[in-house]
Amino acid sequence: MSKKEKIPVHRMEDWFARVYLKSFGSVKPFGPSYEISEAHRHDFYYCVLLNEGEMDLEVDFKHIRLGNHTIFFSYPGQVHRIISARLKQGWFLAFDPLIIDEQLKNILDQCLSEVMIISLAAERSAELSAFIGHLDTVYHNPNERFRQTIVHSIVTAFVYQVASAYLTNEQLELNKHPARHVEITKLFKQILRQNFRLMKRPSEFADRMNITVSHLNDTVRSVTGFAVTYFIQQEAMREAQRLLRYSELSVKEVAQSIGFDDAQYFSRLFRKVIGVAPGAYRKNEDTNYFKNILP
Repeated sequence: MSKKEKIPVHRMEDWFARVYLKSFGSVKPFGPSYEISEAHRHDFYYCVLLNEGEMDLEVDFKHIRLGNHTIFFSYPGQVHRIISARLKQGWFLAFDPLIIDEQLKNILDQCLSEVMIISLAAERSAELSAFIGHLDTVYHNPNERFRQTIVHSIVTAFVYQVASAYLTNEQLELNKHPARHVEITKLFKQILRQNFRLMKRPSEFADRMNITVSHLNDTVRSVTGFAVTYFIQQEAMREAQRLLRYSELSVKEVAQSIGFDDAQYFSRLFRKVIGVAPGAYRKNEDTNYFKNILP
């Protein structure tokens, strides 16, 4: 891959059934190897079930620390790296978005957080670990009839359980809002995740959702505290930050890759949202500039 190309993308062509599964059980602290220490993005969903241990990682310039009985779940396209870890017991799981059903994909796309971090009771952590253990048995048994179908079914069932745990926690925060307001906000987030390169105006989202711009904006603000424009700009600028930091694309090329034909307008917007011009951002290694990208 040439330096001019975009951020390294780790793909899954060589994995059985387009699923990657690995247990860990080392008590030895480590600085991660090339594959995980270099900032990269996946074209797949990525999950860590940490039954026991610690992990520090960076996702889209935000530092995250995981501890015992925690699930971490990230989306395709996010840039991340593992900084350090002390992994005593748990699992890594990654899988192609194509293997899960449309309902589950919609549920994941409508989650309001940029990553899922779920704290579990010890008993529930052990149950989910055992569930993945069954997946591991099938995954590594070439004599299992219908092995690929079974693997896909178990992965889907596991992710439904992860989504259920996340949404249970999320709902505690959303219960104070009318159900229709939450529904509109989640649908907006789903459409934004899937179309941020193409759709830049609140009116485009409102038209897609068959509601007025004012209703969309008032609803999203009431649930999240932020206006629709804020999320549109954050999603685009997050991708711009990834490309500016981890590729050698010119500012103009970065702008074009995320749907801005006018590079000067892109530069002004980037400076407004991030607080520094794109060129200065690229040169500056101070991670303080990266703190405010996520809501």
